[in-house]
Amino acid sequence: MRVILLFLALNFSSLLLAAPSKTLRCVTTHYPPFTIYDEKTDTFTGLDIEYLTFIERNLNLKIDVVHLPWARVKKEMTLDYYDCYFSLANNQERAKYLDFTSEPLHTTKYGLFTLNNDKLHTDDLSHATIAMLRGVDVPEIIATKYNLNDNNFIHSLSTKDTFGLLEKNRVEYAITNYQAGLWYSKEYKNIYSRQLNEFTFPTYIAFKHGLIDTKLVDEQIKRFKAQQHKNN
Repeated sequence: MRVILLFLALNFSSLLLAAPSKTLRCVTTHYPPFTIYDEKTDTFTGLDIEYLTFIERNLNLKIDVVHLPWARVKKEMTLDYYDCYFSLANNQERAKYLDFTSEPLHTTKYGLFTLNNDKLHTDDLSHATIAMLRGVDVPEIIATKYNLNDNNFIHSLSTKDTFGLLEKNRVEYAITNYQAGLWYSKEYKNIYSRQLNEFTFPTYIAFKHGLIDTKLVDEQIKRFKAQQHKNN
């Protein structure tokens, strides 16, 4: 009987963590094709939104998704105002403020984009002008491999602006998330792409410290992946 009562107590405690009395306000940014934000309708679509809907339903949560520009998302993480964030790469600085899930939503790589196919496969970008989203750091392994020079970067306010700079020939290259870059480059003609395989980064959901048992969320992410794999 004691074992049964202990089991119930532990699970009841976990359920309380999984279903707080207030609505969770979860922040993301326009990050296609994983999260696509429509400004006109103030609605979200994409794979990561499907994850959130699945988690919301199975953990009996109420989640309001809030769109913010990436630069604002980075600031808000330290301010304890919102309840959770997605899709975030996990690092030591962010872990000071947030509890990350262990199971990633997806794993991705960087991509190199250019208007000149002949320039696509060079490994020396030391003299090239490159556009990249402000607030996103180039991994050291990529910077070293391709001889990237910080002085040659033009930092844009959005990935759309990044490709605008490329399309107008203000830069020779753009570097961004590979899948996102493919999504944006569909709007333009003759943009060539190359996936940079030296660095892989998984992205997660992260919550304010102590707000929720992230193991419960991990289980739902695994269930969703299994369901997707079965359907495919």
